[in-house]
This record gives sequence, structure tokens and C-alpha cells, in this order.
Amino acid sequence: MNPFSFDKVSDTDQFCGRSEELARLVDLMSNQANVMLYGDRRYGKTSLILKAFAEAPSSILPIYVDLYSIVDEMDFARELYVAVEKATPSTLRSQTSKLLDILSRVKGVEFQPTRSGDSFAFKPSIEIKDFDKLLTSAIGLIEDYCQHSHCSHAVIAFDEFQQIKGIKKIKIDAKLRTISQSNRKLSFIFSGSKKSILRNLLNKESQPWHGMTTPMSIKGVEISAIKAFCEDKLSTHFQEQAFESLYHSVRGQTRLLLQCCYRFYAEQTVKPSKEDCERVLANLVTAYDDEFRDKFISYPPRLKKALKAIAYANGESVFSQLNLDRVNLTKQALNQSITALERLDDVSKVDTGSYQINNILFSLWLERTR
Repeated sequence: MNPFSFDKVSDTDQFCGRSEELARLVDLMSNQANVMLYGDRRYGKTSLILKAFAEAPSSILPIYVDLYSIVDEMDFARELYVAVEKATPSTLRSQTSKLLDILSRVKGVEFQPTRSGDSFAFKPSIEIKDFDKLLTSAIGLIEDYCQHSHCSHAVIAFDEFQQIKGIKKIKIDAKLRTISQSNRKLSFIFSGSKKSILRNLLNKESQPWHGMTTPMSIKGVEISAIKAFCEDKLSTHFQEQAFESLYHSVRGQTRLLLQCCYRFYAEQTVKPSKEDCERVLANLVTAYDDEFRDKFISYPPRLKKALKAIAYANGESVFSQLNLDRVNLTKQALNQSITALERLDDVSKVDTGSYQINNILFSLWLERTR
């Protein structure tokens, strides 16, 4: 079996590097700090959270909530209850009668027993549409779990928290802040890949959580750690500077590095060279050709030009006269277009006059098609 898994969250025993980030997150969790964890998609935020949960003291009740697919507040409530049920402490899950008694007291939600191996799981079915009552009951259930399992506090990690931005009917962030202020046995991790949206939700002075979270930024795993991990799984070494070149090309994105190594393992490549890395990466870009064409076509003309300008600049000043002439835009028009792309979280500012396209493969595709 291929040892490289890139299409799902890494198991904790497959976790690589990030010793400093891991230690810091565990420390923040232990001290009941509220955390804003942000970084581009596929850099390992979820894996870091789950590893921190696994490494945290047993006195902490960890609850992981995936908000990626939510559309409205009822979806939020449903995902929260699913996560809370999954987090049922093992000591309590083994006491079926006591657990049933606790679950039966939750108002507005019925828990239907389903067999899970040698024990039972309880699938939550929401029966009311009063979000406030559902949220209050969920917090009450978490408190019951903590009490019966002798946990000091619970930590709820909301992954892709920026998804609540699309929910206009209810200010979920404000409700969570109220809960946080009144409950000393509960803290939150707000994780997201849409950095500008997440920052605006949590850091703007006008927002409920302003000044109440500790920020953590996630970038690529340190190169020495991920290289050693990949070479161990491949049972071979990369040729000189080959892995370093690949790491630079994909900006250290964990998923793409593992995806390339997946191909090396499948092809039984011995001592992958720089050319091997370029070939495998080019094949990955080609595989998304139709998708990227459709994506590019969907942009208005000026935004298309701005994307090309960033790709042409390749990390240099995007506002150089040569670059402006290439895309036939004024500096002002290009700046306005880039600002629009930033609001979409499609590009990010790296330095003065320097920007990057957040989707790395899309960026490579644009560079190839220029």
C-alpha cells in the first residue's frame, strides 16, 4: 500500500514536524485561551488541531467541529451536535444507562442509538428550529460530559469558521462570545483558510471577538522534517537540491509534497532528481487543466489581467512598467483589481508590490500558460 496519504487528514501517527506550533497550541488549550488559527488550505491546520487534541492532557475534553459544508444556522447546530456526540468520553460511553440518561435531558434533539463496533453511538436528530435553545442545550451537554468525566474544561475547535460569514440571520460569533464570557470551562479554536475573512470576523474592532483571541499562523512544515519524512517512506534519498526545488515550487504545501511523493512511490522512482520533481508537478498541473480553464474564464476581464500580472511577476514587483505593459493596465487599475482578488481571498500580499495566487496549482497553471 502506498504510504503517502494526501486526500484526507493525516492520522496522528503520520504527523510530521511542527513541534513548536504543536507545543504552543497544546499550551494555549491547557490554559483555556481562545485561538485564531489561520493559514492557506492544505497546509495541515486540521492535522495540527487533531494532533494537539491527542497530545493534550486527559483533563481536557476536545471537540472538533467541521463547518466546511454548512449553509445556515441549523447546519451549524447539526455539526456541533455530531461533534459533541463523537467526543463522548470513553468512560461515559461504556456506561450506557448513564449516557442515555444524560442524552434524554437534551431538549430539542433526539439521539438515536446505532451500533459502532462493540459499543453504541448515538446519532443526533434535531427536532426544533430554535437555534438559541439548541446552542444552549449543546453547551449544557458538554458541561455534563465534563462533570461526569472529571474534565477541567472543554475545547471546541471550529474548522473553516469563516463559513459562518454567509449566515446572515443569526450572529453566531456574538452568541459564542456570550457563551465564552459566562462559561469558564469552555474555550474555542477558530480555524480557517480564508485568512482575510477570518481576521475580519475575529480581529476587527467592530466585531464581538476583537482582542479576545490569540492568533496562530500556519505555514509549511519545516523543510528538513518533511524531507526526512518523505525519504523514510520512499526508502530512498532525493538527489541534491531536488526536494528543495520541489518544496520551493509548491511553497512548502504539505498536501502537494505528499501528492508528488505518492507518484514517486507508485512509479518506484529511485533517488528522485530535480527533473523528476518538475515532471511530476507538471503532470499534477495538467490534471487540473479543464478545471483551471473554467475557473479562469469565470473572472471578469480586469481580474484575469491581474492574475496574469501576478503570474508574470513571479514574486517580483507586480507594478513594474514591464509588467503593466504586458497586461495593458495602468498601475491604478491593476491595484484595484488585485484588491478585488484579495477580498475574494484568491491572492495574498507577500511584500510591497509582491503578491501570490493562493491556489498553488492554479498559480503554476497560469505561469505555464502565459
